[in-house]
Amino acid sequence: MSWKLDLSWKPLDLNHLSFIRQALAAKNPEVSELSLANLFIWQEFDRPKLAIYKDYLLLWLSPPNELPFLLEPLGPPPSPFFLMELLHQVGRFSRLPANFLSYFPQDKVLIRENRDQFDYLYWREEMVSLKGKKFDGKRNLIRRFQSSFPDYEIKSMDQNWRREAMNFFLCWAEQKGGKESLSPLNFKDQARALELAFELWTALDLIGGALIIRGEIKGFFIASSLNRQTAVIHFHYADLKLPGASQTLLWEACRQKLSPFPLINLEQDLGHPGLKRAKLSYHPCHLVAKYDVYPA
Repeated sequence: MSWKLDLSWKPLDLNHLSFIRQALAAKNPEVSELSLANLFIWQEFDRPKLAIYKDYLLLWLSPPNELPFLLEPLGPPPSPFFLMELLHQVGRFSRLPANFLSYFPQDKVLIRENRDQFDYLYWREEMVSLKGKKFDGKRNLIRRFQSSFPDYEIKSMDQNWRREAMNFFLCWAEQKGGKESLSPLNFKDQARALELAFELWTALDLIGGALIIRGEIKGFFIASSLNRQTAVIHFHYADLKLPGASQTLLWEACRQKLSPFPLINLEQDLGHPGLKRAKLSYHPCHLVAKYDVYPA
């Protein structure tokens, strides 16, 4: 059985915001790519398109560093025939959670694990308590920072922090070795995503906090709700010259600003060894596996 889908793909824009929000709320997604915020703040990098077919909302991403792909369709459980027609039209699905794979006819597809895109998931309470020997290093860094800067503050951020945050991001990039040295995502892409986050702050219900020392911003984070249980942290930057600043900022984010969420998603490591080490050092409770699916 086969049929030709008549799909009208449109670039993602703010007119789709309410509709996508409803579809995601019904889905309660597990993967960070299906965060409402990520879809919009990374739109100039991922170049998402949207199509509606019957009860399904379809999202097609075309980032410059890989071939285009479809995300998990939002809607009721799909038929194998529907998925295969989509697969033949677009070429592949990507960032699929493990529980979605059974909808494909297993003899007609190739399924490949995409380890670079696995999300790192943590219990928020463990990120706050930092109990046990495995967290000795984190606790020591935080204590050292608190001893050096006992008057530090964590201030809530909103869209009005744009100038200060962008200026700090520029300083952070220089500390990393300059605009041309950032990886795996370059300075321009990260900067534009940050600008969009501040432009769309209220519409996307973003949560943020700034690390302030003696009136100066020394770090910030931006997060949002991924699902009813999980907050996803999209950006986390701290002064590299201040030992413990990054750990303190993340600890305070989990302790103060993200307390309604039992789980924290720190997104992917993108195959970057440094990011992988940093995320593993917090001992995730779960890695959210993701898969690519191709026609056999």
